Amino acid sequence: MAPTSAAEPSSATKESPNWLDMPDELMVNIFQRLPTVEVLKSTRKVCTTWGRICKYPAMWKVVTMLKQPVDGSDWDHGLEALTKEAVDLSRGELIDISIEGFCTDELLDHIVLQSNKLKRLCLVSCLNITETVLSLAIKRVPQLEELHLVYTFINAQALEVIGRNCPQLKSFKMSKTFSGTFDDHALAIADSMPELRHLEMSDIVMTNDGLEAILNGCLHLESLDVRECDNLDLRGYLGKICVERIKNFKYNPTPNYEYYDDEEVFEEDMYVDFYESDFYED
Repeated sequence: MAPTSAAEPSSATKESPNWLDMPDELMVNIFQRLPTVEVLKSTRKVCTTWGRICKYPAMWKVVTMLKQPVDGSDWDHGLEALTKEAVDLSRGELIDISIEGFCTDELLDHIVLQSNKLKRLCLVSCLNITETVLSLAIKRVPQLEELHLVYTFINAQALEVIGRNCPQLKSFKMSKTFSGTFDDHALAIADSMPELRHLEMSDIVMTNDGLEAILNGCLHLESLDVRECDNLDLRGYLGKICVERIKNFKYNPTPNYEYYDDEEVFEEDMYVDFYESDFYED
C-alpha cells in the first residue's frame, strides 16, 4: 500500500463535522435527549444558532423537570419559573410533562391552561398540590391519555372527577398515595375509568373487594400492577381471574402475610408464583 501523501491529511487529522452545519431537525432531536433544565440553563446560551433552535416549539413537546438530576448534582433555585418558560416555549405543542419534587397549584394551572394537546402527565412527590386543584386542573385536559401520581395527595372524589372528565384515559398509575381509606380509590377507578388498558396501584390500601370492583369496571385492562398492596389475598379464585384475564399481572405479597377475615388471622410465609398449578384453592 502506498504511503499517505504529505499533502493529503490522514483520517486521524481530518476535521470533525461542524455542529452548526447540521440540519435544524437533527439538532432538535439531539437537544431533546438532554435534561430539560440543562437546555434551559446552558445549551441555548452557547451560540446564536443553538439559541434559535431551542425556540422551536418541537423542542418542547416533551418536558421532564427533576428537583435533583440523576447524577446527584444540585440545580439552582427557580425550577418553577423554568418549567413555566418551557411550557410557554412549546406554544401549545406540549404533549408530555413529568415533574418531580416541586410542582405547585399555580404551576399546574399554568401547564394545563397553556397545553391543550397534553396527553401525558406525571407528578412525583409533588406534595404542594392540593387535591381540589389537581382534579380541577386535569379536568381541563380531557384529551389526557396517561396520568401518573406518585407520592401525591389524591382522594376518591378527585379521582372520580378526573375519570369522568378524561374519557380517553388509557393508563393510570397511583402509588404511595396519602389520602383515602381501604377501597375508596379502587371503587372510584372502577366507576369512572372504564377505558383503562394499564393500571398500577402499588402500595395502596386495597382489599379483594376493591380489586374485584376494578376487574368488573375496567374490562379492557391489559396490565395490572398491585404490588405491595398488603391487604390483598389472591390465593383463591380472584388471583386466578387476574392471571387468566390480564396479560401482564404483577403482585408480590409481603413476607409473614396477614389476612383478616371473620376475625380469624392467617399468618404464613408465602411466595407467590401464579404459574404453580397448586397455588389456587378450589
